[in-house]
Amino acid sequence: MLIQQMTEETAKRIQTWQYEEPYSLYSLKGDPDVFFELMNGSYVSVTENDELIGYFCFGESAQVPAGHNVNAYSNPMLDLGLGIHPMDTGKGKGLDFVQAGLNYAYETYGPQNVRLSVASFNKRAKKVYERAGFSYVQSFTKTNPSGTTIFDVMVKRYEID
Repeated sequence: MLIQQMTEETAKRIQTWQYEEPYSLYSLKGDPDVFFELMNGSYVSVTENDELIGYFCFGESAQVPAGHNVNAYSNPMLDLGLGIHPMDTGKGKGLDFVQAGLNYAYETYGPQNVRLSVASFNKRAKKVYERAGFSYVQSFTKTNPSGTTIFDVMVKRYEID
């Protein structure tokens, strides 16, 4: 997998990804604010065999703002966000993808504990994260006009071999 800084062309392509229900909350749509978010410097794209397969983001961009209301991000650690192309979800590629993101994070930001937030209903993603060494820490609720979503915060503690 090749991981590199997000480009405008790649950001525009990611914005076209549409996920099936119940995963549609991960669809980024063509919102200009989302484009600027993807281009803020904290996002990287992931390609394999010259095909765009996903992206990672780090730091504040990986946090769900509602989590701040319950201090979900108060402990200092690296936040990780990610997205896999809708055509590649549910096909057993998740663990390798997450491991690539963790390796990139450790190389770029140094070895440290990593935290992510995942929609509670997303059982297949949570299973992958658990297999990658993440464990559940807490939950919080995000409410917006389209409904309410519970998010689980998971942490992978960095272990020295």
